Amino acid sequence: MTHPRDTAGVSVAAAAKLLVERGLADPDAAVVLGSGLSSFADGLGDALVVPYSDIPGFPRTAVSGHRGAVIGCNLGGKRTLVFSGRVHHYEGCSPADVTFSVLLAAELGASVFVITNASGGIDPGFDVGDLMLISDQIAAVTGQQRLPPGTFRMVGAYSERLRAVARSAAADAKIRLREGVYLGSLGPTYETPAEIRMARLMGASAVGMSTVSEVQAAHSRGLEVMGMALVTNVPLPGRFHGTTHEEVLEAGRRGAGALVSLVSSTLEKL
Repeated sequence: MTHPRDTAGVSVAAAAKLLVERGLADPDAAVVLGSGLSSFADGLGDALVVPYSDIPGFPRTAVSGHRGAVIGCNLGGKRTLVFSGRVHHYEGCSPADVTFSVLLAAELGASVFVITNASGGIDPGFDVGDLMLISDQIAAVTGQQRLPPGTFRMVGAYSERLRAVARSAAADAKIRLREGVYLGSLGPTYETPAEIRMARLMGASAVGMSTVSEVQAAHSRGLEVMGMALVTNVPLPGRFHGTTHEEVLEAGRRGAGALVSLVSSTLEKL
């Protein structure tokens, strides 16, 4: 089943055909990398790299810290597509653009979808560099959605099975793993102190500008989802100093090693 992109008249099937021709057929899993996490893909063995610019209809990111390529590799013994870079609603991208990697992974037959992001930690116990397993989400992004007809229950969108495996993998590797609710906003501004207080009252543990639309699309298509947030700044009272994108990217580079280790070991345990 294909899902057309209205913006360019190019179907996901055309993009999938190109990746199959490049040797990236029948993945077990797909991983989407957030800001500053492109080094996740460095050193992956036997990797096949396809630039987004080669893929029909694939949206191009203009945000620094996103490599802009699909990487086919063996990760944790699973055939995996790594999407190194994403586009965001705040770039003026349509919902179809934002969720294109999800639709492509589903079209190619992936069953597990791992989504990562760089986030602001608003749980007072969090520190820069912490990894947070996402247990649930709050979607603060408004606008037209592009999902199949009907209304979808988002309860259980983040797989408890995958979270249990990730906890076990983190314990084995002695990686401190937090867990909490992710709030995805429209962006592109970092949150004000008042917005941080509101997010905490809503029950969020971390906040960012991505993920929620992608998870909605993945869950609607039956993919088993695991979300992982890397805390790259902690905008709390007394610790707030005006976050910059450069700081987020640097924290992402420092934390990418632990992230790839945990994702790999989680896939290996499946």
